[in-house]
Amino acid sequence: MNYEGKTKIVKVTGDYALLEFKDDITAGDGLKHDVLTGKGSICAETTAILMKYLSEKDIKTHLVEYIPPRTLKVIPLKMFPLEVVVRLKKAGSFVRRYGGAEGEDLPVPLVEFFIKDDERHDPMVCVDHLEILGIATREQAEKMKEAAVKITLALKEFFERANFELWDIKYEFGLDKDGNVVLGDEISPDTFRLRKKGEIFDKDVYRRDLGDPLKKYREVLELCRSLNSQ
Repeated sequence: MNYEGKTKIVKVTGDYALLEFKDDITAGDGLKHDVLTGKGSICAETTAILMKYLSEKDIKTHLVEYIPPRTLKVIPLKMFPLEVVVRLKKAGSFVRRYGGAEGEDLPVPLVEFFIKDDERHDPMVCVDHLEILGIATREQAEKMKEAAVKITLALKEFFERANFELWDIKYEFGLDKDGNVVLGDEISPDTFRLRKKGEIFDKDVYRRDLGDPLKKYREVLELCRSLNSQ
């Protein structure tokens, strides 16, 4: 069974799945789209390094093995049609909805749930919505929320070793064959905001037409390689 999304191709083979990262980059619910040669391999390796780091922190992920240059061997998951966002600072859609200054600290990590639906611009929902719409049980939602905060604080600590600031991050979760909530998809500059002294190292470079996003993505990969080897 194969499935192709905007930035990945999933191939299920027996007990495992192969997640192949494409060179596509999108923004604005897919309205902006380009192909950047090499992006897939950068995001695949970055994801592999960060998920391996999380596994060392006893956090469940779907990663089994990185297959260079652009493929991850993973545990198949029944994915929730959700994006789970954790915010440490005000930025992006949060500022558009609620005001405040970009980069302003939030007092505690804020967790938001969004239904994956480009046509409806990924509507934000609460736990009651998830239960009523049959997307996830209250227990599953709470497990996603708990895991998302734990993962974010671990990654914040990881990047702070090089004086980088993790502003916010987006996750996707699924259920394994035993019904456990497990982190899936990817962790890369496509899914987080990462800054250092005001410099942008994430997809905002592409969203805002601030230069070559691939250059920043490569710098993040080199950073992850360096921190991983320490």
